[in-house]
Amino acid sequence: MRFVQIEILPTGKALVDIDKLTHAVPEGEGSRLFLGAQHLDVPHTLGELENILAGRERTDDGESSAAGFGLR
Repeated sequence: MRFVQIEILPTGKALVDIDKLTHAVPEGEGSRLFLGAQHLDVPHTLGELENILAGRERTDDGESSAAGFGLR
């Protein structure tokens, strides 16, 4: 199992098993994640969500991407 911590609405955080993520769709200013029969509303766009799931900074636009590795 691979877990990632994601901000959820209303304000809070959740550990999400990304192996159970079936799909995500835009929802208002964020996205709705579907985990089987359940769903979570998150304040991230699909692009931001993709960065989070890839281990990058949420707002990484690719300019300084390091594939999830921090630069020193």
